Amino acid sequence: MAPSVSLSSVTSVDLLILGLGWTGTFLAPHLKSSHPSLSYAATTRDGRDGTLAWTWDPEQEGAAQYETLPRAKTVVVVFPIKGEGGSRRLVEGYEEAVGGRVRWIQLGSTGIFDGGPTLAATRAAVAKASSSSEKPPAPAEPLEWTTRHSLYDRTNARAIAEDELLSMHEETFVLNLSGLWVRRSLLSRFFLYSASGKKEELTESPGEQGGTRDPANWIPRIATSKAALEAKGSLHLIHGLDVSRAIIAVHLSPPSPSFSSQQQQQDKKEQTQPLLGRRYILTDLRVLDWFDLVSRYAPGPPSSSSHEETPPAALWVQQLMDEHNIRSLPRTPQELGRALDSREFWREFGLMPVRGGYERGRL
Repeated sequence: MAPSVSLSSVTSVDLLILGLGWTGTFLAPHLKSSHPSLSYAATTRDGRDGTLAWTWDPEQEGAAQYETLPRAKTVVVVFPIKGEGGSRRLVEGYEEAVGGRVRWIQLGSTGIFDGGPTLAATRAAVAKASSSSEKPPAPAEPLEWTTRHSLYDRTNARAIAEDELLSMHEETFVLNLSGLWVRRSLLSRFFLYSASGKKEELTESPGEQGGTRDPANWIPRIATSKAALEAKGSLHLIHGLDVSRAIIAVHLSPPSPSFSSQQQQQDKKEQTQPLLGRRYILTDLRVLDWFDLVSRYAPGPPSSSSHEETPPAALWVQQLMDEHNIRSLPRTPQELGRALDSREFWREFGLMPVRGGYERGRL
C-alpha cells in the first residue's frame, strides 16, 4: 500500500481534486503518463491510497476547514454540490485560506438540460396513426440540438449550485458530462504520487470486465419490457480518458476572460443572474440509439443446438421497428428527438475525443 501523504509536506500543487472517486481512475494515470510535470493532490473521506483525508461541510462558513489543503492553481470539484450557498462557501472559504483567486472546475451532468421525455411518445403516436396505410409518417417537429447555450432546468438543485459557482468570478468552469463509460479492465486501483513528492507505481488489475460503466451492462435495467424500451431514445457518452483530457485542457488554458464579447452575450442570454464563468457540455460527439445498442448487445438466452436464438429484447426492437416504421438502425437524431452538441468545447480547447464511439470490448 502507498504511504499516506503528509499534510505538512503538501504546500502547493497544480491541481487539487476534491472527492477523487471514479474520475481519478483515469485522471491520475493520465497525469502520470502524459503530464508528469503537473503536480496534484486529491481528497477522499478516509485518505485511502495516498489521498488527503478530508470531508467538506457545505454549511460551514469561513476558511477553517480548508487550512489543511494545499494551495492549487486549479481546484477540480468531483462531488456534486446542491442548492444555494454551498458553491459560494467553497470558493470564498478556500480562496481565503490560500490567499488568492484560483481556477475552479465543477463536474456536472447533462441531466439539467432534460426538460422532459424525448419525442419517443410523439413518434410512436405518429407511427401508429399511419401504420394502417402505406403513407409515410407525418414529419416530426424540427430537431433542436441542445448546446451549452440552451435552456436548462434552473430549479434543479445541481444547476442552482453550478450557476452560483459560475457567478463567483471568471475563473470558474462547469463541465456537464454525458454518460461516463469504460470497461473496468483498466486500473482498478492506483496511487497518487505527485502531491507528496514521491512517485508511487500504479497497481494494475484486470478488474471486472465491463463493470458498472459499460453501457451494454445497463441493458437489463433499461429494457425491462417492450414498453420500457419503446420509451428509450438517444444516449450520449464520454469516456473517462476524454474527461481527464478535458480537465487538463481547462487547467492549461490561458487566464479568463479570453473569450469574445459575443460569447459572453450568449452566455448571459436569458440568465437570471450574471454568469462570469463558462459552462460546457461534454460528449464524445456521437448520438447513440438505445434500439441499436439493445439489438446488438442484449443478453441472450442459453444456446440451443436445435435452432438459432435471439435475445428477447432484440426481438422487441424488431417489433418496435415494424410498429413505428423504422427502416434501419441506428435511428437518426431527428427520430430520436434529443441530441447534444458539444462541438464548442472541443473546438475552443483544440481537442477531439480519442475514445469516441462506443463499442463493447473497447477500453
